[in-house]
Amino acid sequence: MNRETYRNKEPQRQINRRRREARARKIRILIISAVVLVVLLAALVVRYFVWNPLTPEVILEAGDKITLEQFIETENAQFVTDVAAIDTKKAASHTIVIKVGDREYESQLHIRDTKAPSAEAVELHTKLGILPKAEEFVTNIQDCSSVHVSYKTVPDVSVGGEKEVVLVLKDSFGNTAEVVSKVTVITDEEPPVITGAKDIEIFLGGTVSYRAGITVTDNEDPNPTLTIDNSKVNLDAVGTYEVTYTATDATGNTSSVTITLTIKKKPADYVDEETVLGMAKDILASITNDSMSKQEIAFAIYKWTWSNITYMDSSDKSSWVKGAYYAFKNRKGDCFNYFAAAKALYIVAGIDNVDIEKSDTSHSRHYWSLINLGDGWYHVDCTPRKGNDDKFFMVTDEELEAYSKKHSNSHIFDKSKYPERATKSIQDKKFYTWRWDV
Repeated sequence: MNRETYRNKEPQRQINRRRREARARKIRILIISAVVLVVLLAALVVRYFVWNPLTPEVILEAGDKITLEQFIETENAQFVTDVAAIDTKKAASHTIVIKVGDREYESQLHIRDTKAPSAEAVELHTKLGILPKAEEFVTNIQDCSSVHVSYKTVPDVSVGGEKEVVLVLKDSFGNTAEVVSKVTVITDEEPPVITGAKDIEIFLGGTVSYRAGITVTDNEDPNPTLTIDNSKVNLDAVGTYEVTYTATDATGNTSSVTITLTIKKKPADYVDEETVLGMAKDILASITNDSMSKQEIAFAIYKWTWSNITYMDSSDKSSWVKGAYYAFKNRKGDCFNYFAAAKALYIVAGIDNVDIEKSDTSHSRHYWSLINLGDGWYHVDCTPRKGNDDKFFMVTDEELEAYSKKHSNSHIFDKSKYPERATKSIQDKKFYTWRWDV
């Protein structure tokens, strides 16, 4: 091609090149626009279908409160899940749904307990040989779960003195802590005391309640043990036997008391208390009724005893049961029989009574009673005196002493042996006047 021809075609080439470059630019713009569109679409997809504004996983310390701030910082959010129903004291995982704007999102809540329990130490005193429970050494335990208390090393309480005690606190999640306390072991060398043990007499074929009336106390141990050795006793044979009571406290101190159990053959004229009280019930039923007050009943007992027993100079004073039986059966007796008969009637009537015996027996012996109807203790002497004008129903010490001084100290007694007596006279009351038809 000659030079002239080339020169004529050069402008056309430039036009074509510019056209190609323009098409290339359009293509690039289209490609970039497409890429931007794809990115925007992808962002929208992620925004609405993939993206989650919540913290994916939240670790909560057991016992702490669940709050929105733990999952998202925006204020435009609210719980869909009822978090108030979640027990944060229990280790577990929960799916939490939160609404942000008009969409709901999920997050995982993991409750963990990583805190060790705590407690305050309690210093204790204990007796030799008695190991306190581990939990007694701590108080005010703090933890979101139950806590077990145990000894790290069990203290030696077999020797007296002050000991260091290390307690281990372990919660339900396995977290542990130690608390240091002290225990003082008290050396106890004082034995327990047995009271109420006394000689017993029964009749052949009878039974024995060895523990009746027996008490055991100790300066340290609230529950000392009591053992009774009655191995030598033969209830089927008359004789005298030893019974030994032995008390032992928690530290091993012991004390013993030995009593004598005497088994006798029952006398032919023996009368038991049950029989006498049965006779008294029959008499009481005949002289009282349900409408009577306690004061009226007591006065009825006095009148019956004073009026229905004839005085005689002597009697068997070995027991009130025998004395009452003789008075009821024979309608006679001395002061002991009057006293004993009244006593039996007081018992079945439910009237509190105390036996009094004259303290100066150089001139004569004498017996009467104190009774308490709710207003204090008063003297009652059912034995008739000479002249029939000297009657003693619910009299005070002063009233009784006034008579006693005029009649050879007839009613002198040791005041220290008896309950405090009432001082107010009640002799002017209706039922204490001497109207025998009342």
